[in-house]
Amino acid sequence: MPHPPAPPYEPLPVIQVGRIPPEGDHYQHREPAERLVEAAAEDGGLREARSPGEPLARDFFSDLIEQHTRLFAGRWEESAQVLEFIRDRATGYVFVEALSGYGKTSLLADLVRQHPEFRYHFISQAYRRRGGGFDPTSPEDVLECLCEQLDPAHVRGGGLKSLERQFHALLKRPPQEPTVVVLDAVDELEPPDQLRTLLPRRLPEGLVLVLSGRAQGDRSCLDDIALSPADVGLHLRLTGLDEQALVELLRMAGGKAAGLAGDADFVAQMHRVSAGDPFYVRFLVEDAATGVLTRDNVERAPTGLEGYLDQQLEQLNRSAHRAEHVEILGLLLEAGTLSRMDLCALIGGLTWLNFDSIVREIHRFLLVHHRTLPGLAPHRGHEEYSFCHARFREYFRGRAGIVG
Repeated sequence: MPHPPAPPYEPLPVIQVGRIPPEGDHYQHREPAERLVEAAAEDGGLREARSPGEPLARDFFSDLIEQHTRLFAGRWEESAQVLEFIRDRATGYVFVEALSGYGKTSLLADLVRQHPEFRYHFISQAYRRRGGGFDPTSPEDVLECLCEQLDPAHVRGGGLKSLERQFHALLKRPPQEPTVVVLDAVDELEPPDQLRTLLPRRLPEGLVLVLSGRAQGDRSCLDDIALSPADVGLHLRLTGLDEQALVELLRMAGGKAAGLAGDADFVAQMHRVSAGDPFYVRFLVEDAATGVLTRDNVERAPTGLEGYLDQQLEQLNRSAHRAEHVEILGLLLEAGTLSRMDLCALIGGLTWLNFDSIVREIHRFLLVHHRTLPGLAPHRGHEEYSFCHARFREYFRGRAGIVG
């Protein structure tokens, strides 16, 4: 069965936010935001989302939203924080950050599922199309989609430069009505710094931008879009799911999984095996629903894992188009962690001068760690790099034929 539906949408003048109360070991009710802040429009209410943007802003992403919200639990507190920010601040940036697979897209997809008045775009490499057609990672399609939703007078087909000017202007002037824009996975844009200078550091009153990006250790993908932590009004870092979320997911999945939801030992084992990784948990839950996963084999790798990791490998392959990229990734898969100085010394053609521009294109798959040596001031040459996720590294090592 799906997770509890949102109450009917009613045009109330202010947001009503509540955290889901535990009841009978699971959440029975969610009280989402009913409305944005006090309506600024002269007609006394917020108008409905306009239809001209539907083909791109709604229809294209409907499958993505359904897939990411079908099994969704454990993020009610974060959802409430975002909605409270919209209600209380009514302007500014929200930034959701997490490791790969930790549910950033699912959280934002659930928000827009509940609130169709939100404008949104998901920069998803998984939904990228080769050749012609709508490409959610293309800067032109991203801006076309958002301008279409933000400006009723928008005329399509003006080209990238025209779109950049229009988008920048739209984000600098106060909207006619309170507006929320959700932009998921800013680190997956091609190229990743395409939004640089297009997002003003201070947004006008009545405009909230909710952004998300992969955690990159001590580096932030905000660097690529020329924002700093000081520009962000609410910064959420998603961690692993707890056992209560696993119970809820088992009940949602139904089938044989529902019967395991009340088995505290099974849930504890499942949490230990998964370490709370949302993507891993989802595959375990789906296996439990069909009876593949039982109390006796909870240690087994879930059946959907390999396909998911194949997809991550394909995304990595799209980004690692330089010989230097392949060498960097190969060395990190072998060694685990290497410093900037090590990489420059080991890879021909990689220097202190071009290091940042080359690594930027694969940063989304790396973690950066700042190391301070005794008696020395912090220095960029001392930065250390590792792979973005332990499960990804283990899988890619196997695909690369690395043993031991």
